[in-house]
Amino acid sequence: MRDDPGRYRWFVVGDVNGFFGLMFDNLTVLSFLAGILVFGFGYPADIVYTRMFPGTAFGVLFGDLVYTWMAFRLARRTGRTTVTAMPLGLDTPSTIGIALVVLGPAFVSFKASGMPERDAALLTWRVGMATMVLIGVVKLGLSFAGAWVQRMVPQAGLLGSLAGVGLALIGFIPLVEVFGLPLVGMISLGLILYNLVARIRLPGNVPGVLAAIAVGTALYHVLGSAGLTGGTYELPGVDFHLGLPLPTLGFVDGFE
Repeated sequence: MRDDPGRYRWFVVGDVNGFFGLMFDNLTVLSFLAGILVFGFGYPADIVYTRMFPGTAFGVLFGDLVYTWMAFRLARRTGRTTVTAMPLGLDTPSTIGIALVVLGPAFVSFKASGMPERDAALLTWRVGMATMVLIGVVKLGLSFAGAWVQRMVPQAGLLGSLAGVGLALIGFIPLVEVFGLPLVGMISLGLILYNLVARIRLPGNVPGVLAAIAVGTALYHVLGSAGLTGGTYELPGVDFHLGLPLPTLGFVDGFE
């Protein structure tokens, strides 16, 4: 954002990379959440897709808009043109932890008590919302001591566990998928390394993440339809569902 030192720019080409990077990271985390609940615990898929996902997406959108407003306000107050809004997304360890130790066990427990599956799933959803509200309250309270925690605990201690989880869940598991379709995956990965790691611009200054997604998608469908990917190929059908985020006080029932 330093092209014009006298004007604060709200968008630059590099933001496209940031958008796709954050978006696909969030989609990956949501796929982990759905997979754990649906395939691991037998949770009804429609509640995940029509209740949990819309609210989560709206929360991420709202948070990013707040951070954007804060960036504009800071730029006006300081006169700096290099202020960038911090991206807000899903916390991978927390999301997977909530699925494994809160939602899944709660659903199994409610069903074991004789509750009908649908009622058990809805009550589990409310328990999940109540848990998130409690986490928010705790984080809000601890935020006033954030500077003290940073002084007392070394950054390696704060970030080491997070980095380990990130390498395993965001790095290793997707890498397995890459080698599952190496002709498609390695070319997409190569474009990312070429542009983002080596910092070599693509022709026309095309964002590297966008190029990797476009090229990988095109290769998959072209080679897959010709039977050259080494796996089964089926053209996905168009399947859209309307899932509007509707505010609810259902989390109050979850506190019980």
